[in-house]
Amino acid sequence: MLILATRDVLVSMLADAGVNPDAMTSADVRTTVEVFRCFAGLPVDGVAPPEEDGDGVLAQFGTYDFRGRSEFSTDLTRQFVEAGDEDAPMWQLSCTLYWPAGAETESLAFGHLWSFGKTLDEFFAKAGALPGWAWALDCLEGPQDLVITLAEL
Repeated sequence: MLILATRDVLVSMLADAGVNPDAMTSADVRTTVEVFRCFAGLPVDGVAPPEEDGDGVLAQFGTYDFRGRSEFSTDLTRQFVEAGDEDAPMWQLSCTLYWPAGAETESLAFGHLWSFGKTLDEFFAKAGALPGWAWALDCLEGPQDLVITLAEL
């Protein structure tokens, strides 16, 4: 798979798992993480290896107003650095879930974790234990939005 195809592949995998970005349920959060875990193990052509920090996953969470209103978000991002010289392009494929912000989510603060130096199993176990991700995985309220983006940095 090429970097430019990664978004379509992830969207297709989520659809195959029954995740509808326009009607997210609380159960879809766990399914989204499981699908992303499978997606993170797929090879991508032309990417530097993980030991060179060329292919890694970032889990993050927090309350932000990036979209013009205060929202709590959890995010899984797969970062790709094209193989080649030091100035090789970097890409990020982000899968972000949004909930309305509130006192409970504000108390979670924010945090992040990179997969570099960890197996995917270790990473996803630790990511799921981050306060914001633990809340999202146990939340009875489905996210209001799921946004998947691929961007060159």
